[in-house]
Amino acid sequence: MVIRKQDSAWLGWCGLKQHADYVDLGFRFFRKSWGNGYATESAMACLEYGINELNIKHIVGRVAIGNNASVRVLEKFEMTFWKNEFFHGMEAEYCHVSNLL
Repeated sequence: MVIRKQDSAWLGWCGLKQHADYVDLGFRFFRKSWGNGYATESAMACLEYGINELNIKHIVGRVAIGNNASVRVLEKFEMTFWKNEFFHGMEAEYCHVSNLL
């Protein structure tokens, strides 16, 4: 969960998830929280923790095709396009980062 410190409001979630062959950076926020930098701030914290504390060498970000705002968040961390693939019935764009922080 991502909670705003000032008022303990629940904004959404962000975190790392271990899959069989990769670690995924995921984030979802309630629409009322969009455009305030929360995705960028929380994703940065997760990436730093994964790379610096857990020593993860490769982290993947998966974004639904057309979700340009989420693509921009991943690009801020120099994540680069890797492939398109179907996930849970929808086409997704996969990006990755390898120890860039």
